[in-house]
Amino acid sequence: MPRPLLFTAGAVAALIATPLFYILYRALTADPETWTRLIETRLFELMLNTLSLMIAVTVGTTTLGTTLAWLVERTDLPWRNVWRWLLAVPLAIPAFIGAVVHVALLRPRGGIIPQFFTQTLGVDIPLPSPFGFLGATFMLTLFMYPYVFLLSAAAFRTLHASLEEASRSLGRNTWQTLWEVTLPTLRPGLTAGALLVVLDILAEYGTVALLRYETFSAAIFIQLSGRYDRNAASILSGVLVIIAVVVLMAELRLQGRRRFEQVSGSWRPAPLLPLRAWRWLAFTFVSLVSAATVIVPLIVLIAWTIQGFMDTSYVADIYRLSTQELPLHLWNSVWSSGVAAVSAVALSIPVAYLAVRFPRLTSRLISRVCQVGYALPGVVVALSLILLINRGVPFLYGTPFMVVLAYIVRHIPQAVRSSESALMGLSPSLEEAAQSLGRSPLNVVLTVVVPLIFPGLLAGGALVFLTSLKELPATLLLRPAGFDTLAVRVWLAASDGVYTQAAPAALLLLICAAIPLAFLLRRNVSDV
Repeated sequence: MPRPLLFTAGAVAALIATPLFYILYRALTADPETWTRLIETRLFELMLNTLSLMIAVTVGTTTLGTTLAWLVERTDLPWRNVWRWLLAVPLAIPAFIGAVVHVALLRPRGGIIPQFFTQTLGVDIPLPSPFGFLGATFMLTLFMYPYVFLLSAAAFRTLHASLEEASRSLGRNTWQTLWEVTLPTLRPGLTAGALLVVLDILAEYGTVALLRYETFSAAIFIQLSGRYDRNAASILSGVLVIIAVVVLMAELRLQGRRRFEQVSGSWRPAPLLPLRAWRWLAFTFVSLVSAATVIVPLIVLIAWTIQGFMDTSYVADIYRLSTQELPLHLWNSVWSSGVAAVSAVALSIPVAYLAVRFPRLTSRLISRVCQVGYALPGVVVALSLILLINRGVPFLYGTPFMVVLAYIVRHIPQAVRSSESALMGLSPSLEEAAQSLGRSPLNVVLTVVVPLIFPGLLAGGALVFLTSLKELPATLLLRPAGFDTLAVRVWLAASDGVYTQAAPAALLLLICAAIPLAFLLRRNVSDV
């Protein structure tokens, strides 16, 4: 195992793990009185709220995502190719933007839909409130199901037809085969999708704050931005990190025990199942999901944008003045997310190369440590960096560097996994041949390995760019004065209830996020 490679990968792991261990240290060494106060007043309520939401949304997204994937990939659903793309689009829409639209539509007093029924039809129709636990569960399920949908759809497309044929030859019908053979085979993908949902729920701030449902992330944000109580924020962050690490380690252990391999080399796709009388009911169901997650939000945002530009009131003049800064907000979003994506990919290469080419206990440990970014919600990353930077290098505090560093720490696991996957598909013989010609190991990596795995690196960078664009709590807490991203502008305007100011920034954000998403979807479909 080359020492320079080990040192470089270890330094990357240290960069990622330091915020985790420091926040745990601050939590454990916090004032005992603060611990006592939180335990007596807030801790168990926050834990109950967070875990309840996590379980409910995970069940909802797993059920919805798997059902949609099955309908699109395994049945004769009309427009299957269209739905394959359209159902993945909510991945580019931050959940809090979807929540803004649906709150404006459904809120009991002043909502667009209740007002329409009251003023046009003269009928008061009680609609379910978008606020609280049920509202947050519904909204997050709608905009997080693509994690499960994409992984399940890819697994359905690669499933060997012989598995289901063998099941039917043993007397099982279609539904028994689905439950007893197909879904268990898809379990690794479903588990991975559920893990992403769980960790996103633990990290979610904007949606739960908007829908008035307090979780750990929302409470930590309030402690930092409202009460300036860093001790309480550290304790709550420590508990949240422990929950996230337990979830992450359980998933790694579960995935390590389950392996499904197809032993036949003559792969062929399973035949589509006819829906018959259920065909158009399934089409209506899929259409409603797409309408709620993509079509309606886009129509509402476009309508608000047009309304803002056509309004001639004094408030509209202020609105138009604020939109003049949109190019700056767009630039801040693109360059900070772009730098984070390039940096994350560059840092992931030594970690992935060590883990794939030198599979030892040390290399696996370093790779696992670099996955802890999944367990660090944005608000926790922000708090740890505030504490660390103020103590170690205070001149960096209040600079865009902190925002970019938070993006890297938070999202580098996506780059590491993409790099590892790309390296696993590259034969070591190519590197050995280059080294036999007298090239140094570093030269081989830069001139041979990186060009060959570049598509995989690009996919990891696109994913980091996409998730960094949508990052809200870390950006809100770490941004210097005058450094607003599109996500921040949407949140500030929406939290004040001025939706016409939030709409243009939201549309720009969706356009920016759609570009890397389109690349990822095209790659995902073509690879399987």
